[in-house]
Amino acid sequence: MVVAVLVAFGIGIVLFLQGESDIALWFVIIGVLAIFVIASVWYIRSVKARRLEDPAARVKERELRSVCKNFIRLRDRIHAVEEAHSITIPESISEVDAIEGALQEVGGTIDPENQSIDCDQETIKGVTLFAVRNTAQDLDQAEERFVGRLHDAAIKRADDTCAKFETLSDAGYDMDSYRVELASLVPPEMGFDEIVQYLDQLKVLTEDALRGCVDDAKKLAEYHTGDTSAARVEGALQEQDYGKAVATLEEDIATLKTATEEDFRTYRSSLLSALDVAIGATHDERFAEFKTTVLDASSSEKLVQIREVGDAFVKHCQGIVDLMHSELVGTEKHIKEFMPPDYFWKESGLSEKEYRLVGAGAGVDVDVDVGDLGAVEDVAGSFASAVNELVPAMNINNNAYKILNSYHRTVERQIRKQLVAHNVVSESDLKVAHPGEFLHLYDYYHPDASYHEDKGTLHLLEGAKTIENPLAIAVSDADGGLVEGAKVTLTHESGIGVTMNYVTGEDGCATIENPGDGRYRLIVDAAQYRRHEDTVVLPAHEIAITLERLGLKDYLCREKAQSIKDNLKRYASDVLRELARSGVVSSGYEMRITREYRACLLYILAEEYPNLRFVSPDSPDSPDSSAPSAPSDSEYLVYDEGMMVSRLIEIAGAMEGAAHAISDFGIPLPESEVRNLIKVAGEKGVKIAVE
Repeated sequence: MVVAVLVAFGIGIVLFLQGESDIALWFVIIGVLAIFVIASVWYIRSVKARRLEDPAARVKERELRSVCKNFIRLRDRIHAVEEAHSITIPESISEVDAIEGALQEVGGTIDPENQSIDCDQETIKGVTLFAVRNTAQDLDQAEERFVGRLHDAAIKRADDTCAKFETLSDAGYDMDSYRVELASLVPPEMGFDEIVQYLDQLKVLTEDALRGCVDDAKKLAEYHTGDTSAARVEGALQEQDYGKAVATLEEDIATLKTATEEDFRTYRSSLLSALDVAIGATHDERFAEFKTTVLDASSSEKLVQIREVGDAFVKHCQGIVDLMHSELVGTEKHIKEFMPPDYFWKESGLSEKEYRLVGAGAGVDVDVDVGDLGAVEDVAGSFASAVNELVPAMNINNNAYKILNSYHRTVERQIRKQLVAHNVVSESDLKVAHPGEFLHLYDYYHPDASYHEDKGTLHLLEGAKTIENPLAIAVSDADGGLVEGAKVTLTHESGIGVTMNYVTGEDGCATIENPGDGRYRLIVDAAQYRRHEDTVVLPAHEIAITLERLGLKDYLCREKAQSIKDNLKRYASDVLRELARSGVVSSGYEMRITREYRACLLYILAEEYPNLRFVSPDSPDSPDSSAPSAPSDSEYLVYDEGMMVSRLIEIAGAMEGAAHAISDFGIPLPESEVRNLIKVAGEKGVKIAVE
């Protein structure tokens, strides 16, 4: 109506502008009256139509459409279960058909193709709301009964699956892992989604188990000219006819068991013989486990299982030989670093040799096919030969390395002390095993001494200088305090690279006797101090080391500082903007960097910008405290000192009274920092009195 009136006024205005003012006036008056009359007639007729309409029809239609939607959902669920799991429940199908007829009687129809709902208004007028609701109640009961029947079907399906697994296990298939997984499935609750999920899990497990049986049958068929019915089993799985698949697999295993009986007995005997050889060559628990498994396998369907044991046996043998050879190579490399005398140790010559287990003692680099009967026995023989060659050489190497390592770490210093005191050392003076070996080594490494094997003594040669001036390393802190318990490590940068480790005593000193001339890497570690690393050149009489205490930055920025500095501009942009706005930023402020890096970022910004001051919640009076405690969960702060001083002066100028409490200023900083701001303001000539 409003649109029509506006149109009439628009036409009138056009006529008026064209000079027809009288016509325009009459047109507007007559048009508006006509529009009003037409609108009134339409309104009266619509009111009469609504009065004649059934007031309950809308309610009945709305509830009927809701019932139809629930009906479609139930029917779809029934069809989905039937399609996915081949479970048909005739009782529920009959009930659904009956409910569909009842819906048609109360005016509801459902298009089977597009699932659209149509309501017959004339039929709806002729039925009661009670009839519609009674149909809805029947539908709810039918759905509840369907869920109960589906639950019973799922439990029965699980029992049938368990029985099929037992049948396949009795036939000779390895079903242990599948039976365990089946037993672990928790029966579903009385809910449609839970039941369907349970059926899905059951379906996947069943098909995986049956396909696993097909694979086992294929493996068994590889050892003779037989074949398997894999295609038939797969077809049965596609049809979800699991009974047919099980029957086919039973036929396959029965045929294959007969065909492989002789192969099984022969291979089992060969593998047991090979395991006995390997067990005799070296004590290894895996070989005993392999043997137990083979002894337990007493029927021909276990041929696949013991073939797999054979594969694992060959791989394990090769792994042991590789490990032994690697250990021999590594030990000889370490021994060479000591540059031992030829009389003491000679290289075995096995480091460059390649060990590859082969059958019948053939050459190297030949892969073993354990499918060939008797091949595992050849592998065991090759393994035993390799072990018998490597083990004696490894024992010699280990003994030589143990003696050399002990000599350079401790025994050499013991011998030197005895020579300093008595100019002679006998084997009985050394409280170690193989004292003669150690004295002989000292003679080799030190031309100023001579070992007499027949007497078992080591003498210092006449005029020889036994010990150079000992090296004293004094460790203290920045305040001059002695650092006890500091770990001192001195490593020669050339030659045999011997590393010497010492610990400072109560006097903060560690004395190293005659370390020898040359360049050394010196590392000093102590609790609560930063590590000291340096290169020193000997000879020297004393080295003084001053350790720096761990500062707050060490706690906040351990392994973080470099990554932050590399991207400081990007990480700091939002922090600097907030500082320019408010003057204060805490570690709780949302930044572009993760929470554990935020305190370190604030600390680095305070280092980079002279106007910024960092505040730690654990040591607020001194952000550069030399002995901070571990950071707490409290927030760290950084603030613009100049901006906050100006703000303090402005606030103080607006306040009345002679003196004020710190909290009266409303500065979002710890009290000690506010007092610092007052001090800075005083240096600028502004005196602010506080209580």
